[in-house]
Parts: sequence; structure tokens; C-alpha cells
Amino acid sequence: MSEDKIPLDLLRGLIPDIEEKMPVEGFDEATLWRMLISLMNEPERRTRLQHISTMTNVLNLIRNANKILVLTGAGVSVSCGIPDFRSRDGVYARLSKDFPDLPDPTAMFDISYFRKDPRPFFKFAGELWPGEFKPSLCHRFIRQLEKKNKLLRNYTQNIDTMEQVAEIQRVVQCHGSFSTATCMRCQNTVKSSEIEEDVKKRLIPICRKCHPVIDDSTREAVMAMFGSLEVNIQPPPVLKPDIVFFGEGLPDTFHQSMEDDKQASDLLIVIGSSLKVQPVAFIPTAVPPSVPQILINREPLRHMTFDVELLGDCDVIVNTLCHMLGEDWEELCQEEPLTEITQLPKDSREKQAKELTVTETSTTELSLKSIAEVPLKSEGSSSRKTEVITEEINEVGFEEEDEDTYINVADLLPNGRYLYESPGRYVFPGAEYYKSPYSERDIKVESIGSSAATTGDEKGPEIEQKS
Repeated sequence: MSEDKIPLDLLRGLIPDIEEKMPVEGFDEATLWRMLISLMNEPERRTRLQHISTMTNVLNLIRNANKILVLTGAGVSVSCGIPDFRSRDGVYARLSKDFPDLPDPTAMFDISYFRKDPRPFFKFAGELWPGEFKPSLCHRFIRQLEKKNKLLRNYTQNIDTMEQVAEIQRVVQCHGSFSTATCMRCQNTVKSSEIEEDVKKRLIPICRKCHPVIDDSTREAVMAMFGSLEVNIQPPPVLKPDIVFFGEGLPDTFHQSMEDDKQASDLLIVIGSSLKVQPVAFIPTAVPPSVPQILINREPLRHMTFDVELLGDCDVIVNTLCHMLGEDWEELCQEEPLTEITQLPKDSREKQAKELTVTETSTTELSLKSIAEVPLKSEGSSSRKTEVITEEINEVGFEEEDEDTYINVADLLPNGRYLYESPGRYVFPGAEYYKSPYSERDIKVESIGSSAATTGDEKGPEIEQKS
């Protein structure tokens, strides 16, 4: 066995379907070894803090904390109008139609594929260009934390530069941004304004330091370099935006800041991230386990342990928090506050019954289609020292006898309400929180105002079984 094949073969042995998850054959040997080391150094799963489980706890933590780490993902930018990636009409779906030879839509962010064909990336890049969108309520909430001297750092996985638009100063752009671009050949760096016109025209920007005069023949000659042997000897003179692709290392600022921040923080808030991309997903396990951790996200993250989970539309949740925090926080509020309930209303049963009136085929399709988006099991892990970005391998488990129709608890919420589920879980409008109506861990349906209350055990809300 050749030495350069050792890490790849070991990875294949640990994860047989790894090549279906990420283009590992395009990674260099050093990157493969770092991936292997990260898998071997699995961090110990954090234990939930039992004394933190309610919205009151969350509010007190925000009021009293002075060094808050905020980790943000795509969920904070959804309301900005920025195109999403994975929906039916998202970027990935459209790219697969335009570029049928693309091995996987995510390959548009793979550095190995980019070196062969940059067209898919630049077809999409114009849709995310800075200046086209306004910050969301979540961005303004983080800025308010900073103005109150409560923000230690905002680590963002996003490349949309919304943090700069929101005037957040203490930010680390973990995956880079569109604010600058660097020539793949001469390493000359330019501001985004110098490539904006080309990108918005869906043209591949060429370095003017390498080619002072750019015409159609120049563009044809540069494109001919991609996929040829010449690209391995001398990279094309293309200005690549300084965002981190799969297979590239994170900027030094990420590792340097985390070294300083992980021991200094007194609260971690994760907003709108699935924590599937390493090594940023390692942040919750990097801070001391005694530091409280709050999740604001559409779905629970089964591979992580948070003290309080606020599940739903991120802006809706932050709006509710701002109302409850009061004082000058209310200036951020966009809508009326929601009211908390501890049981679902009786009329939810009728809605539930209608949803369960489906054929066996549609039931199976609903289960697989809906629940596949909710990772029930996860084996992924990471080491802080790894520099390569890799997607976490998530596994959805289905038992043969598991043929129930899963329903979204958020669909059963009355207007203007959110549900408290003990311990430490709240369900808001917009949540993707699926449960089986026949499960022993279901929620009990009661009328609003009923004297019956949850018992406080870990079963959480229950939906009455169909007789």
C-alpha cells in the first residue's frame, strides 16, 4: 500500500460511504490525515446543566452575562431574502439542472472541483453579493448585545457579510466572505468592488495584474486552462472570493480567537446552525461544560447537548426574547409577543386526525421526506485543531416496524402561542420538530387553561393516541 493511500483507506474503513458524503479523493494527504485525526479525537459529550431549563433562566443569563459567544449559521439570514441551498427550488436544485455533470451540488464549494470548473460557483455567487440584502432581527439582536458590552464574539459560518451591514464589530467570519478576492496564480488580493461587475454578469473574474487587458479571447484562454494539466503546474489567473471551500483551511483568526475566547465566555448562544460543518461545529464542545448553552434553531440537534432549546423561526424567537427583556430591547421588536402554553389545545386533535388520513404510501413518503431532515442519530465529531471543513455524517434510523406518520408539533400550535416542553425545550412557530402520534414520548393534548400540567419528566408533550 502506498503511503499516500494510507489515510484515505483508513477513512474508508471508518466510514464506508464517506465518498458519497464528500469528495475526499480530491483532498491532499495532509488534509486526509487531519480528517482522520479529528475522527479519532472524539470530544466527550457535554452534560446538560440541570438548573437551567426555562425561558426565565435564558432571560436572566442574557441580562447578567458579559462575555457572550454567539455562533450563527444560515438560519439568521433566511428572512433577509438570501437564497437558501437545500430547498426544492434552492441553489443546489437549480445548479443540478444547469450543470448535470456536477457530481454533487455541494461540489460548487469544493476547492478540487472549483479548480476544474469554476462556472457553477460563479453562476451562484451573484445571488449572494453584498449590498443586496438587509440584516435580519437576529443580526440586530447580536449588534444590541455588542452595544451593551455583552458580546465577546460572533462566530459566523455565513459568507453574506450581513454582520458588517449590521455594524457588528466583534465578529469572526469562520468561512471567509465576499469582501475580498485573491488571484489563484499571483496571490494578488483585491476588494470585492473590483470583481462585482463580472460576478453579477456571471462572468469569471480575471486578475488584471496577470492580464492587464481582458477580452473574449483572454476569457476563452483562461477557461481552457481549467481541467487541463496546466492547472496543476500554474493555476489560472482567476480572482476567487476569499471564502473557505471544502478542502481548504480556516483563517488563522478563527483558531487564534477561539484560543482566547473559549475560556473567557460566560454564555454560548447558537442561532440558526445545524452544526454539521467542522471545525466550527466543535465550538460548543470547546467551551467549558459549565458555561450555559442556548440553542435557537428550527430543529433540535441530536448530536449536541444544550441546556435550553428554542425551536422555531429564529426571528420569531428573538422577537419574543426582546419583548421579554424589555427596556431598550423592545426597540428591536417587529411583531406582538407570543404567549407560552404548556399543553396543546383540544382542537389540535381534529387537525391531527385530518393529517393522519393518508394512504400507506403517502404515510411512508411523509415519514421519509420529513424526518430525513431531522438527524435522529449522529456519529460525527471533530477536533479543534483540524483545519479542514468537512460535513458531519448524519444517519437517520428507521425501524422496520416504524411506519407511523410523523407530524410537526409546530403545526399544532394555536396562533400567537409557543409550547414549553420539559426539560428545557420550547416549540415556536416555524419549528421542524417531528413526533409520532403513537409514540410513548408524545405530548398530551389538553385545553388551554386546563389545570393539568406536564409532570416535568423527559417525555415532553404528548399527542393522544388514536383509538
